[in-house]
Amino acid sequence: MVWLSPATLAGRTSLALLAGLLVFHFGSVWLLERGVRDALEEAREVHVADHAAMAARVLGALPNELRGAAARALSTPAFEADWSWRAAANPAADDAALAPLRARLVQRAPDLAGLHLRLGLAPAEDGGPRRIRGAMRLADGSWVSFAAPSPDLAPVPTHASVASLTAMAFGIVLASVLVVRWITTPLRRLAKAAEGFGRGAAPVPLPEDGPREVCEAARAFNAMQARIHRLVADRTQALAAVSHDLRTPIQRLRLRAGFLDDGEAQRAIDADLDEMEGMVGSTLAYLRGETESEEPRQADLAAILRTLSDDASDRGASVTYAGPDRAVLSLRPLAAKRAFANLIDNAVKYGGGARVTLSDVSKDATVWIEDDGPGIPEAEQEAVFEPFHRLDASRNRGTGGSGLGLTIARQVIAAHGGTVSVANRQGGGLRVTVRLPRSGACAAGAEAKTGQRA
Repeated sequence: MVWLSPATLAGRTSLALLAGLLVFHFGSVWLLERGVRDALEEAREVHVADHAAMAARVLGALPNELRGAAARALSTPAFEADWSWRAAANPAADDAALAPLRARLVQRAPDLAGLHLRLGLAPAEDGGPRRIRGAMRLADGSWVSFAAPSPDLAPVPTHASVASLTAMAFGIVLASVLVVRWITTPLRRLAKAAEGFGRGAAPVPLPEDGPREVCEAARAFNAMQARIHRLVADRTQALAAVSHDLRTPIQRLRLRAGFLDDGEAQRAIDADLDEMEGMVGSTLAYLRGETESEEPRQADLAAILRTLSDDASDRGASVTYAGPDRAVLSLRPLAAKRAFANLIDNAVKYGGGARVTLSDVSKDATVWIEDDGPGIPEAEQEAVFEPFHRLDASRNRGTGGSGLGLTIARQVIAAHGGTVSVANRQGGGLRVTVRLPRSGACAAGAEAKTGQRA
């Protein structure tokens, strides 16, 4: 049935509207026909009930010798009446299936309730419609018999049109939802791919199918993915080559500084070279994040945090860990370790130490990293995650820093489907809050690399 689908999105939308209108049209015609049929059945029942009640009243008020002629005078092609001292319809042959019809006739003409109305089905004659035969007993014991075309034995449903219209509307809504989903599935697929690629995922070619407009968009998106991926790869490779080439003159400068007689100048030059090497290394780590392909696996977050805290303590920093002994999540361990190392180092540099706390709950794992430093102004709390952004207070040789530590940390946490934020603590200091999904932690970025750009 695919070949019946229009090639364009406009065509498919028109087809959906046309299909809905056709369903509504045929449904309306069906409702109209059913309403007319029900009205005819109701009118037939009213006709039979009224004529039967009228015949019983008229014949019951006449002398016996006039009743036969009067019954013949009351007869019509649709209602034949007769009077006799015995019932024309055998009461024993009264069909139980006609009980609902009898109840409806009595409801439409209450006078029939006291006449011991009996009904039976007469066999069809010469292929004609079946007829009902009825008998009513008058007060003197005589019987008025009648025959009429058989109404529909099934009861006419109350509010049938409303119920049918509701069911039809529900069917139209359901069909419209399915058709709209069919039309918009390629668009949702394109939006999902764009979101993943925007977060740093490797290019995943979209299938170029669906409406013509969607095919053109998918083709353009695939070409854009390829161009951007080539651009990033070329830039990363070029910068990696430049940084590699920079190491040689840095080492030559370091060697020459060693021959200086001025110890103060030598230490200043060594500090500058160390800062240059740190900046080159941080920049490479930031750029490598876009091309690394570490796969997520089950890892112990508590062990990672405990190891980082112990390593910092061994270097003389005041770093403590509090939390569970084990917290297994789906992680990219190396990337996660680099992110939390950056956060802890940031707290040690600018806050004099760090208190690392892990809250292991059933849904999310939350990590708090607190320090006793000066904190960050509220206006700068989001800007510190931007690449190469440093606060004025940190621009000194004592702290150094390239302005990429928090940026890399946010990229890695975002690639795990988590969030990282900073806030000042009451009484001084900074609190960094990291939340990681416990189940399917990397599901949101399963195809993303560890260095997604925040």
